[in-house]
Amino acid sequence: MKKIVLIPALAFLTIFAFISCDESDDTQIYSGDEIAYFDLTTSILLVTADNPSMDIEIVTTVATAAARTFNVSVDPSSTAMDGVDYTLASSTVTIPANEYKGVLTVNGIFDGALETGSKLVLNLTGENIAGFDTTFTLDIFKLCQSDLAGMYEVTTTYGYHDFLPDYNPSTIMMEVVAIDETTYSVYDFSGGLYTEGPYGSAYGTNCCDWPLVFSDICGNISWTGQTDPWGDIILLDGGVNAVDLGTGVITISWYCTGYGEEGVSVYVPQ
Repeated sequence: MKKIVLIPALAFLTIFAFISCDESDDTQIYSGDEIAYFDLTTSILLVTADNPSMDIEIVTTVATAAARTFNVSVDPSSTAMDGVDYTLASSTVTIPANEYKGVLTVNGIFDGALETGSKLVLNLTGENIAGFDTTFTLDIFKLCQSDLAGMYEVTTTYGYHDFLPDYNPSTIMMEVVAIDETTYSVYDFSGGLYTEGPYGSAYGTNCCDWPLVFSDICGNISWTGQTDPWGDIILLDGGVNAVDLGTGVITISWYCTGYGEEGVSVYVPQ
């Protein structure tokens, strides 16, 4: 019976001693000289069309009566380019008087950022810099958000079809239908020429839809493998195929290889 009582007692004393020791370790207080360092050493900036900003924090172990300024330089190992992928609001960081932290702002540039990503490496320099956490690595990625589904007023100006100069330009209402996050479909790639225009009565094309399935990748419109019964539908050579990220207007420039029809369709969101 004594062994049964003593074993739990010994275990209790051991646990108590461990907890007491651990609590003592947690109450250590820094009392050395002032040192500064990056609060975090890595992060990711996803650059959307609104050119977002990101604050990087520099912290210090001591609050002082006067403000302190530290230098931040771009490491040669960086692949991101100032003025292309990003801009720095400043090359210095100031920690205000009686404060423990300051911030450096990095501004993303959507037009220059890469979908595959680039790397910005920053070094913290100056007096009273810590011997650790003085390098910050920021991975910068372009984040393309596509949201084209909806009703559009579509005006098509034709470069060639069989009944020019009639039916040029044409304006119809058309729905852009989402297939997945970046892929869409419209029921008449010709802007109405095949479904509502003269091809319908002359060639019987008003029997059917004439879809175009296209992709929107960061405002660039493209497609492959699209056909009508007489040949391929391809991107018009030299034409604009893009989304205006400010207005949401879609421009699709198309060419039919079978008989040479071509046009530029401008989709205005409604």
